[in-house]
This record gives sequence, structure tokens and C-alpha cells, in this order.
Amino acid sequence: MKFFRGIAVPGDKAMSIVSNIRSNGLASSEGTWKMVHEHPGDLAALHVKPDLTVTDTRPGTRQLSVVCACGDKAGALYYAHSHNRTAKNDTPILMEFLAEPSNSAIDGKDFLYTAFQLGDPERARLFLERCFGSAILKYADRAWSSEDQSYRIAQCDLAIHDPDVVQAHHANQLVLAGRYRTVFRSAFTIALPVGPAAIIDVLTPTEPILLPHPDVRLREILLDK
Repeated sequence: MKFFRGIAVPGDKAMSIVSNIRSNGLASSEGTWKMVHEHPGDLAALHVKPDLTVTDTRPGTRQLSVVCACGDKAGALYYAHSHNRTAKNDTPILMEFLAEPSNSAIDGKDFLYTAFQLGDPERARLFLERCFGSAILKYADRAWSSEDQSYRIAQCDLAIHDPDVVQAHHANQLVLAGRYRTVFRSAFTIALPVGPAAIIDVLTPTEPILLPHPDVRLREILLDK
């Protein structure tokens, strides 16, 4: 699968960072955020466990360092040009690379986890299916059937690693507006390292941000408080 990653770096370091990524691939030193993801294990067995909690889905034994990426160029351009840009980190860098689906998981922190925890099923169900595929619904429906927030979070832990959900989200064309002013069509975490042979291109983009007006805002699918 093809992914795009957008970061912003100090201008005087941009060319050396571009050169390093081209030569050595992606490690854990590029960008600002340091993250991990962890595959829960047997998704099917855990999915039907009646007392499922995050202790089951996050055992702490399979954690991998990851980087964030989008499934489309426009999303990565938004992060490079806008969301990640500061007075110090003023130069955007765009990376295009390949990664195996098995090394990929949905980055749910800015949209999906909140939808599982606080979503209004009547409002959220259709949009989740359109943005994450029909396979997402078996996890979301179980999550919403319980008042236990640990159970809801754990079901989302399973959903973000389901290969069918990952593939469907990678193909999503709706623009989502999530937490912290994030705007994207798809968001992923990719296990590191990504070797140099998987790097397609690295550049400092000058093209404008292409993401249109959001099709769905997270706040629109949450329960009224």
C-alpha cells in the first residue's frame, strides 16, 4: 500500500533530512511526535469476549515504534504545510512510501476512538461505514452496546488493526474534521523502520493544500450533552 507523510522541519535542516530519508528510509527521528501501536492478537476471539478491556488489547508485549501517515497526498500536504508548521519548523517535507498492510493500523486518536466512546449510533453509523467500510460496524455496534468505556476503547483497538477496515479507510474519499483542528481523508500509523527501498519520493512541496471543506465533523456524530 502507498502512504504519504507530511512533516515540518527547520529550514536550515530540511535538505539534510530529505537526504537522510532518501538514503536510510524512515526511523524514529523524523518529525516531532513519538508513537507506538500494538497489535491486540486474535481479533476474532477478542471481539466476542464479553468482558473485553484494554488490558486484553494492550498487553504491552508487542509494541512497535510507528510514524503517522495518510493514504492520500492531499492529507499529508495539509500536515506538512499547515497543521505541523510552526515558527521554528517552517519548512514542509512530503514523503511517499510503501508499507505492507500488516505493518499498518488506523490512527484513531483524532476521530475513531471518540466516535466509539461518545458517538451517537444513529448519526455515526452511516459515516463510519462510508469512511471505514462495512467491517467497522461489527466493532462499533458492540462498543455502543456497552456503557463500559474500557470495553468501547478495546473494541476500537481491534477495529484499527482489522485488515478490511484498514483497506477501506485507505480508499476513503470523504474529508473528516477531527479533534485538534485535524482534517484528513485517512490517518494511519506505520510500523518502523521503513527501509530506503520502500521510499518512493521525498521533497519539499510548494503546491497548495488541496483538501476541500470537510464532509463530516466529529462533533456532528457525537451524542448531545
